[in-house]
Amino acid sequence: MKKKLLVALVALTVCLGLVMPAVATAKTIVWKMQASYPVGTTVMMNGVEWAKAIEKLSNGRLKIEILPPGAMCGVKDIVNYLEKGVFDCAITYGGFYTGLIPETDLEIGLPQGHRSWDEVWDAMYNRGLGDIIREAYAEHNILWYPCAADNFYHFNTNFPIKKLSDLKGKKIRALGVYGKYVQKLGASPVVVPGAEMYMAMKLGTIDGAIYGASGLKDVKLMEVVKYYTHPTAAQIALSLLINKDSLKKLPPDLRVLVEVGTRYILADTSMRYITQCKAAMAEAVNKGYTQINQLDEAEMAKMRALVLPLWDELAAKSPRMKKGVDILKKQMKDLARPVN
Repeated sequence: MKKKLLVALVALTVCLGLVMPAVATAKTIVWKMQASYPVGTTVMMNGVEWAKAIEKLSNGRLKIEILPPGAMCGVKDIVNYLEKGVFDCAITYGGFYTGLIPETDLEIGLPQGHRSWDEVWDAMYNRGLGDIIREAYAEHNILWYPCAADNFYHFNTNFPIKKLSDLKGKKIRALGVYGKYVQKLGASPVVVPGAEMYMAMKLGTIDGAIYGASGLKDVKLMEVVKYYTHPTAAQIALSLLINKDSLKKLPPDLRVLVEVGTRYILADTSMRYITQCKAAMAEAVNKGYTQINQLDEAEMAKMRALVLPLWDELAAKSPRMKKGVDILKKQMKDLARPVN
């Protein structure tokens, strides 16, 4: 027995002696990541920190080069370019691609749906919503991972909102399904690029915007936003997208590192994002720039009833969308916040 053990140890030592130099001298692989937002903003933090973690865990064998917005393509073209392998990965927001991939509406956070990241996590990993979204992206040769954005995503306004009727006739910047949400609440949706919101608020072109609380600091909205409405309309999610062909080309050990490790790296960066979001909100309040509007449960119940047709409209797009919306309806019922 001792002789067999000795032989096994010698064999293992020889194998390690052969493998480790090969790993140490392995060629460095460089992936290109197309950013959707400026690298220094909170929105890109998930991508920046993921890139750092992957390089560290791979002992420098896989490096991620982050390209500034527009370097390879515009934000709205990221999925199309990534599908073709023009770059290897991207951090972006699913709301840009709802026309191409309807399931991205389920990903970003439906109005009056999730209020916290643990609720998103439960839907994605326990209830099967993540499988539905992953399947949709896979049809475009893309592997998808969710990561957190703002846990405060509601009205930034220059007027107080105590009840829904306060919104009537107001001009609110809102995109995608949130434009329809604004209409349901009696306001008029206006499309304003993120970079132009500050001046639009300052000049009175708009009365408010649905935007994350991180923007209070990132784009200095706290200087022009007098009121922020709680509770949040949704816990917003971002996406880390990876070209499947790029993943297949990696050595097996690096492929496992990326496939398995990404979920847990993003769990860490998501908590960082939420912490920064809360810090931005606290700074705006503590410095006296912004006050919190807290809607009571009666008004929130009215909101949930008003958004039900929006949820049903999304469910009607396809059997897969219906399955996803049904998962969310069941979850909201379990959380005592039913939309129907």
